[in-house]
Amino acid sequence: MNRTKIASVAAAFALPIAALQVAGAGTATAAPAPGQGSCGTWVSGPGQTGNVTCPSGGTRQFRAKVTCVTSRGSTFTVYGEWLYQGVSEGTCSLNDEAGVLYIDWERRNKG
Repeated sequence: MNRTKIASVAAAFALPIAALQVAGAGTATAAPAPGQGSCGTWVSGPGQTGNVTCPSGGTRQFRAKVTCVTSRGSTFTVYGEWLYQGVSEGTCSLNDEAGVLYIDWERRNKG
């Protein structure tokens, strides 16, 4: 699985998300799944946006799949746009109501 766990539910809200980023929990690189290629992941904004970039190639697209967590422990998933290259972003919250729990990615072939 491509998923990178950023922080546990308890840790994500025991400290402000920005503090987790400073402590190093806000950035991570996902281990590539077999046949998926190596994609990089990181958190920005502070702690509300999951970012993914993958090697480009031909008809292969990717997008961010970000699992978010609220201060009450509820989770939901947001998706970035499908891209051939660049950075796909999934934003959990614009007002600190939710933060990034996991960053994953999806790939597809599209001509």
